[in-house]
Amino acid sequence: MASIVFAPADLVVATSDDIKVRFAGADLAAELPAHVQAPPGAVGVRVMVSGVRGPETMQRDSGFESARLAWYQQRQDGGPAREGSAPTMPGMLVLERVGALLRDDVGTECPSVAGQVGGDGTEWKGSWTYLPHPPEAARTL
Repeated sequence: MASIVFAPADLVVATSDDIKVRFAGADLAAELPAHVQAPPGAVGVRVMVSGVRGPETMQRDSGFESARLAWYQQRQDGGPAREGSAPTMPGMLVLERVGALLRDDVGTECPSVAGQVGGDGTEWKGSWTYLPHPPEAARTL
């Protein structure tokens, strides 16, 4: 199977909550997360996206950091946030609405078996892993 190693930085594939989302790459031999039930040595296809950074994402990040600090301080003081959840990262709110359908040119449909969006250090990144791996006869995803 031919492989894609990168895409142009401006390949916008979606807009979610007014944030542009770009295709950030595909790993055609992705290791599977431990919770995925698959034969030993099996690999999947991972599709990666990222939010296009700009003034809007920076503003949302700043608001999130302020809310997270306030939540932390309330927890330390035993205030009402002590029982509540931490604020949700803005990238998660944007990227959890984005997904991809993956199929190849020989008719293999590959459902998503795992995904991840956001997180400290990956605030505006998301990825989804698909199985089964397309067969060798496939040339296009």
